[in-house]
Amino acid sequence: MKIFFKYVEDAVVVYESLCAKRSALSYGSQCLKLVNNQLLVIDETYNREAIVQDMVIPVLTHVILKKKEKKMMVNILKEQFFYSEEEEQDLLLQIMGGIMEGERGEIPQKTFSFPRELLIRQALQDFFIHNVTFTFESFLQFRLKEYQERLRYYAELAIDEYKLEQDYQILIHQLRQVANERQSSTGDVYVMHLNKNKFVLYDNSRYVPERECAALAEAFLSEQESLYIDSTIIAPLLSLSPAAIHLYSDQHDHDFVYTIQNIFQEKVMLYEKNEFPFDQKQNIT
Repeated sequence: MKIFFKYVEDAVVVYESLCAKRSALSYGSQCLKLVNNQLLVIDETYNREAIVQDMVIPVLTHVILKKKEKKMMVNILKEQFFYSEEEEQDLLLQIMGGIMEGERGEIPQKTFSFPRELLIRQALQDFFIHNVTFTFESFLQFRLKEYQERLRYYAELAIDEYKLEQDYQILIHQLRQVANERQSSTGDVYVMHLNKNKFVLYDNSRYVPERECAALAEAFLSEQESLYIDSTIIAPLLSLSPAAIHLYSDQHDHDFVYTIQNIFQEKVMLYEKNEFPFDQKQNIT
């Protein structure tokens, strides 16, 4: 069996990984040879099936996932979606990585029956039925269609999320400008985050009922017709434009909590809910 490599670093990584695997499995030292740092020769007389299943497929799978996947993702972003700027690529790669590792559960996505690793292993299994001599780069380009499609799917999700985040940052910048330009109509306000997207508002020590919050939101939104924002708490706060906001929540990573901090910045002081200073029994159910 012979594997040709376009890049020396790929050949060396695969060879060294196979040598480590060979030692662990107690195969003879002569079953592997690297010629001119670009041609890997594997002696199949040692039992081809065992060498392919126990050594070659696991090693190539690992190398593709750990050494080649990022480059493949960059190529997809650049060649299929025309993201050529390195800074944008890095941001998109971060989002893709988070999606693939299950760290971006808030992004709606498909649930796949097979992980990426299994797609690679299966492609290698099918490939080795007929091939004993091949080029590593050709295999990556032409034999990993399903795996490449999976990466493309994650790229599409990442791009959609990236665009949403860009739109969010533009909106936050606009709202921050509005907040900075408005003259404060009150001193301190106190905001209690009850649950999910429900908040209550106190202007100084006075409870502001929902109908008054709605009137504040309507007044602000009638002035700023081009802005599409939440009317339950963000718009009333912008309408009041307070000198300081005391925000009480047990979910400091909640979207609205995060947004209030982003808009009003140093005006916001964040506390736990149990620190709320007013008696809520008559006003909050």
